[in-house]
Amino acid sequence: MNAIDINTLSPEQKKSLENQLKADKREAKAKRANDLTAFKDLSESYIEKHIDSLVHHHEITGMMIEKLWNDFKPLRDLKAGVYGVKINDQDSYTVSSKDGSSSITVGYNVTIGFDGTESAGVEKIKEFLKSLSSDADNVKKLSAAVNTFLKPNVKTGMLNPSKIIELSKLKSEFNDDRFDEGLEIIMSAQQRRQNSMYVSGWKFVIIDGLSKKLEFRFTI
Repeated sequence: MNAIDINTLSPEQKKSLENQLKADKREAKAKRANDLTAFKDLSESYIEKHIDSLVHHHEITGMMIEKLWNDFKPLRDLKAGVYGVKINDQDSYTVSSKDGSSSITVGYNVTIGFDGTESAGVEKIKEFLKSLSSDADNVKKLSAAVNTFLKPNVKTGMLNPSKIIELSKLKSEFNDDRFDEGLEIIMSAQQRRQNSMYVSGWKFVIIDGLSKKLEFRFTI
């Protein structure tokens, strides 16, 4: 399409073009309104079609997981006696078939938070870093890396547990009491909370004549 030079148009042509642009704008606005209405109607139909089956599936999954947990309790108690472990020390339990063809794990999803005292540990580690003076460039880079590990989550305001685990790998490399003490304070400030239950596992099955590992996980 060739560009239109408005300066070459007559007043009548300009008026016609202006009316056309307004009509196009109204048409686009009307189309958007119709599309929005269609989207909302389709969304409503989609929910009505599937929501009850999902709720039913949730209920069945919940009953299945509860049954699996109840059936596992005798195994858990026996394991505690045989291996001398405390039941409350574990978040999950795994059992596997003798031939290694299948396995089931029952467990709790765990979230890790902090009680507020971790800030003292963070400060100790930062003070230790400031005391290093042998190589200014390396210290600057190291401080930036550790500050990344000790950066609180924007939403929760808490440290990232997985980052703390990564930071703990530097313990032997630093070999400093202040770093060790700061890390110990942070680790002690962690609060583990068991929340939703889950069941996961796998089984080797024959599909199209080939043995394949079928994995599953259900959470409630």
